[in-house]
Amino acid sequence: MLDFPLLQFPILRAVAERCLALWRKRIIRMKAGKTIDLFPFASSRLVVRFGMPIKASVVLIRWPVVIICSYLLLYPSSQVLPPAVLNALVLVYIASNVALYFVGEDRFLSPSFYYPIVIADTVVLTLSLIINGNVEADFYLTYFLLIIICCIFEDPKILTAVSVVAPVLYMLLLFQSAGSIHPSVFLRLPFLFVVALFYGYFAQLIRVQKALKEEAEQKNQGKKEVLDVVAHELRTPLNLVSGYAQALKSKTLGEVTEEQEQALGKIIRQSDNLLQLVNSILDLTRIEAEDLSLQQEEILLPEYLQEMKLNYEVILDKPLALQWSFSPDLPTIVSDRAKLTIVLQNLINNAIKFTDQGSIQIFARWRADKKAVAIDIVDTGVGIPKEALSIIFDKFRQADSSSTRVHGGVGLGLHIVKVFTEILGGTIAVKSELHKGSTFTLTLPV
Repeated sequence: MLDFPLLQFPILRAVAERCLALWRKRIIRMKAGKTIDLFPFASSRLVVRFGMPIKASVVLIRWPVVIICSYLLLYPSSQVLPPAVLNALVLVYIASNVALYFVGEDRFLSPSFYYPIVIADTVVLTLSLIINGNVEADFYLTYFLLIIICCIFEDPKILTAVSVVAPVLYMLLLFQSAGSIHPSVFLRLPFLFVVALFYGYFAQLIRVQKALKEEAEQKNQGKKEVLDVVAHELRTPLNLVSGYAQALKSKTLGEVTEEQEQALGKIIRQSDNLLQLVNSILDLTRIEAEDLSLQQEEILLPEYLQEMKLNYEVILDKPLALQWSFSPDLPTIVSDRAKLTIVLQNLINNAIKFTDQGSIQIFARWRADKKAVAIDIVDTGVGIPKEALSIIFDKFRQADSSSTRVHGGVGLGLHIVKVFTEILGGTIAVKSELHKGSTFTLTLPV
């Protein structure tokens, strides 16, 4: 039975009864050796201090604050505001905490989300004390001093001790200094306890998140350094193998038979494929380590595309023609040349890999309607199934990921294309028809 004065309001009584019902249900399930999640929409990715996700702990730690503030507002010593206004403020404040149940867990991972909550709760706590009117100057001093202390100490045990000792010490001093004590003064003991618990929790939350962020940055940096070393050790022998194979194939070191020339061609192709895989892993490492700073410069597109065209003027081992079409009047763009090159090379290499015969066309055109340059890579290859179009830009995903697939690769190229394109401020789109070919359109702002 709930007989507290505050619960005379139907909505408050309904909330309290719901909480009690959930708690009883949890106790029953715990006795049966089972667990129940009181916060079904909470993520379990980050559990701190209270042994529950951030969202659940924030909502839980705010309820005592909401209850204390509601009591102070509903039972003031004098009518500063009309009762209807105070009742409305209480209902809005309760609704603000109920609304947090419907906010996504990811929002609570950002300090920019819960900083305003802490500030708003501080304002409400202070205004509740002012409106209630049963508080002297020394209590305000104790209140703000307690907030400062809770923000300074880092040890959870010390914060717990402060939460308990501070209100008790204040009451002992109050009993010694006052002759008669008004009954409302006894509310200060739980008030100080709730304040210490509330601000101590958020201070710990900020420290834990900061520590986790620093730890993640150190791990990413360590992973990047290790992979840089490994990639360097892989690149050196690969370049050596490819270089000697090309020298042999070009008959620089002597005559070779037709059969030997074909074998050398396979060595060169596989070396290039492996080198491309190493480069993709390096690019992915930079993406995950957020080492993606832009080195912007002016790029004259006709000259840039002509240089790229020359790099692809090699004899392919299949009946495939590369056709380039771009106007000499294309504008100059400001972009990161290295990242743009990686994007285009991945798109063209993908087209070559998945096209056994026919042609690959590279078109560059000015889009006056979007004030951007569009580069189309059109192939006559195997195409992409309609149901796979939504996943081809995901990491480690391919349209054909079966063990019997003909084409190699680990599914990093298009993921890198998408990430780098977004960093450059552009967009990437794809149209494809199975067994007829694909068109990838890269759009870059000017």
